[in-house]
Amino acid sequence: MFLLAGLALLGGCRRAQPLLVPEISPPLVQEEVCSWEGRLAGDDIFPCAGGIGWVDAAGRIIAWDVEKKAIAEVFAVPFKVKARPFRQGDLLLLQDQASDRMVVFDLAANGMKFESLHLGAKRVLGAGADGLVLQDGQRLSVRLWDKPTEVFHAQEDDERFFNCHFSPERILVLGRKRLFIFWKQARRFESRLLPQPAASPFLCVGESIYFGTTRRSLVKFPLQRGGAQWELKLGQVLERQPLAFAGTIVACANDQNVLQVNRRGTVLWWQALGSTMSRDLLPMSRHLAAVLLNREIRFLDPTLQKVTVFKSSGHALGAPLVFHGDLWFMAHDGKTCRLQRIGSRFGCEIELEPAAVRWLNRSLRFTLHFHNLPAPSWECVIRDVAGREAFRRSSVAAGRYGPVTLAWVPLQAGAYTIHLRVRSKGREWESAAPVQVLDPLRVAPAFYLHF
Repeated sequence: MFLLAGLALLGGCRRAQPLLVPEISPPLVQEEVCSWEGRLAGDDIFPCAGGIGWVDAAGRIIAWDVEKKAIAEVFAVPFKVKARPFRQGDLLLLQDQASDRMVVFDLAANGMKFESLHLGAKRVLGAGADGLVLQDGQRLSVRLWDKPTEVFHAQEDDERFFNCHFSPERILVLGRKRLFIFWKQARRFESRLLPQPAASPFLCVGESIYFGTTRRSLVKFPLQRGGAQWELKLGQVLERQPLAFAGTIVACANDQNVLQVNRRGTVLWWQALGSTMSRDLLPMSRHLAAVLLNREIRFLDPTLQKVTVFKSSGHALGAPLVFHGDLWFMAHDGKTCRLQRIGSRFGCEIELEPAAVRWLNRSLRFTLHFHNLPAPSWECVIRDVAGREAFRRSSVAAGRYGPVTLAWVPLQAGAYTIHLRVRSKGREWESAAPVQVLDPLRVAPAFYLHF
């Protein structure tokens, strides 16, 4: 008895947990956040200056501030940007092939990191805190920020290179047949043969990498020893980069099936998309976003094994961006670029009960909807055209609130407006709905019988 009393006391004294709105909570909405006149250099958007940024053809980095809801120029490079900008992590590379100039902009520090490396015709494969990885034909090279004039070359060639991964001790580069490792302290390259030819960019988790092979499989390749630790057969070739999510590995092969695999190679969950993905899977906090060619966006929740489908309008110009729990992309309409947000709908709404005519002295029913507003306090007032109050209800809620249905009997004919004001988490939301009430005696004042 004493133990039960103590547990009950602890439960009663426990601090209340904050109410949170789920990341993807229907109803979902697609809304235009801002519009901008101009031409983009590349189509990608990225986090910048606390908001969403993009690069225009004149070489300006422009950002839309989420809090201030305003567009501002963040940085201007000294040349026009004709080549597609390259971004990895927080580093943005802008190149001018005509003058062989390059600017490296640090998005996290909001400032320029490096300028003009004279790369020639080399292709940038990766950028990190220490330097650049470049491809010159079938040969790899590394330039470090602290010694930009010194170039370190790999001894072996490869027919194709996929992607790079930067860590404090090394730089990993995946080729078709070899894994290249550049040791930063020793300033040297080494390479290891792959168990199968690679077909996708790789994912590095700890001391292992995961990649798709040309033999329709997903491979786990430990860095400490040679050979594959395990190989999972797939229905089709995996050409998209695997990703780490909630302690598991997620991959989407060319058969458009999403597989969730643990680190021992066991399939935990799979989901057929039903259409081809236009971009790679986008990891969110609890969901994976799959943008399909049929304009569907499927939000996958591997934990609950649940799929939420949203039909978008318009095609994204570049890769969508996950920011602040929503999906963002840029759409193009002539010379106008429109920044779009897809995510949970927030606010309130008044839904009137369907009726052909609303009569005097008859009950008028309506429902108040609260869309993803935790612990809302609301007030509903009905006023006539002169502003006189005819009805009032209010409530202070605790927890997430469902729809509320109210009834009102109008005693006078005329035009009314239902006003709803909701306060939730320090913000206010408003909605209004007009109502016309008719008097049946004035509509039909007399009846005549004809014989």
